[in-house]
Amino acid sequence: MSSSNSSVVRARRHQSLVYCHCHLKCVLFTCYQGPNSGRQIYRCIYNRSNDDCHYFKWFDEEEEPCYVTRYKFNAFDRKTSKKLDRILLMIKVFVAIVLIDVTIQLYFG
Repeated sequence: MSSSNSSVVRARRHQSLVYCHCHLKCVLFTCYQGPNSGRQIYRCIYNRSNDDCHYFKWFDEEEEPCYVTRYKFNAFDRKTSKKLDRILLMIKVFVAIVLIDVTIQLYFG
């Protein structure tokens, strides 16, 4: 099925264990035209945008477990890394505020 002559609409949020090449959970779309009408596909969450990694997989095809697991861990690592970066930034801001407060107390207190 090529994307130029098919109608794939109605993305459905689905607790997917399939991850695209961006290491993000795929979105489940349903095809509504042509010979594959009614058939569901996994696509990148950035489907048809500039950031699309062009991942495509039929919902009813078997997936190799190691592939799913590897991307699941990569996506988890990316999310964890972003959370740790946010926590580190909050700690830096807190330390800066404490140092400013101590400096003010020493000079003006």
